Amino acid sequence: MFQALKVSDEMRPVLTAMLDALGEPPQVLTTDSPHPLVVHRIMGQITFVAAGTGLASLAGQAVELNPGDLFIMSPNCEHAFRCQRDALELRHWHWPQSLLQTDRIVLVEAFDIEAPR
Repeated sequence: MFQALKVSDEMRPVLTAMLDALGEPPQVLTTDSPHPLVVHRIMGQITFVAAGTGLASLAGQAVELNPGDLFIMSPNCEHAFRCQRDALELRHWHWPQSLLQTDRIVLVEAFDIEAPR
């Protein structure tokens, strides 16, 4: 399960700074980056598209990614991200943070995400 929101142009730098302050490093994907399908069994996740475009698979649904998109994912939401061109810059926050290194299961190493119709 996930919910998608759109962050206004004015709030984007504020949200980027907030997520940066929480301590998880930015994830920058290129067209050559791997795009595994992963799931967290206990952690929830927030993902913010800071820059670039791409595609995501969220709970089996293909979603286009654009700057300002914000996704809130519940535990067990299978997800994958793919850059379409140049670079896709994502900011993530996982909770509880204490499980960040242990609650990540790779379901498929190279998941094919098709553009939504």
